[in-house]
Amino acid sequence: MSLYWNWPYVLVQAGPEQALAWRTGGHIRHPHGALPDLFFPAGRSWLVSALWDDTWTCVGGPAPLIHTLERDPVANARQVQLGEDALPPGLVRE
Repeated sequence: MSLYWNWPYVLVQAGPEQALAWRTGGHIRHPHGALPDLFFPAGRSWLVSALWDDTWTCVGGPAPLIHTLERDPVANARQVQLGEDALPPGLVRE
């Protein structure tokens, strides 16, 4: 499957324990974490995307979920419309 500028990805169906054990070296942004780059529930009602070369995480889902994240100061979230670049303000692409 090709996602994000046609990079090849492999999608694996896994439960929480399997997903956390998939990457034994941890995520590049957190040496103690092992979350996949992209995960979502079977019903595909939301998704989380944390690409290896980005310093931010994207969350897609229903409006109430997004609004809850926007109100949480720890999440430091902002809403992005379809077709809009998700690059956070102040950052530039290399």
